[in-house]
Amino acid sequence: MSEYTTESEVSVDARRRRRTLITIGVVLLVLFFAFWYAWSYYQADSQARSARTPAPTCAPYDPNALTPEKVKVNVYNASSRTGLAATVSKELAERGFDIGTVANDPSSRKPPAIAEVRHGPSGKAQAALLRTALPNGTTVVQDKRKGATVDVALGARWTRPAPIRTTDALPMCPAPTGS
Repeated sequence: MSEYTTESEVSVDARRRRRTLITIGVVLLVLFFAFWYAWSYYQADSQARSARTPAPTCAPYDPNALTPEKVKVNVYNASSRTGLAATVSKELAERGFDIGTVANDPSSRKPPAIAEVRHGPSGKAQAALLRTALPNGTTVVQDKRKGATVDVALGARWTRPAPIRTTDALPMCPAPTGS
């Protein structure tokens, strides 16, 4: 046999080192591209997030918007139940309404069954807003008064205010400060 049929130990070790170096190089190259891909994906996501405008948390402030704080309500008891007007006035105040007079009904109108909202021509929007806080069966009556003050007369079948309505609308932002 010839002496070339067997390889020398040196050439076998050299081949192994070459294979090991090639394998390590390929693994490092794969790791480099995997890291590069992940980094570019992260950068694109960060740029997309920063370019997106944040969702609003409140509606723009409107000084002309009618809110319960701008509605002055006189609460009158038109029933024989003692303390009804005082109790209801506290409940309406908790909802933000500006409470004026709290007393027995001074009008000569027939007492309502549940409640009656009375307003003048300039208090129509205020009466509509107050009506949302009152139970079903409440009637709205326009009289000849001047101003936007609204009266609510409570009848004998009054139970409690209407549940607070939930909406998908955003609350109004607070008024800007002049600092």
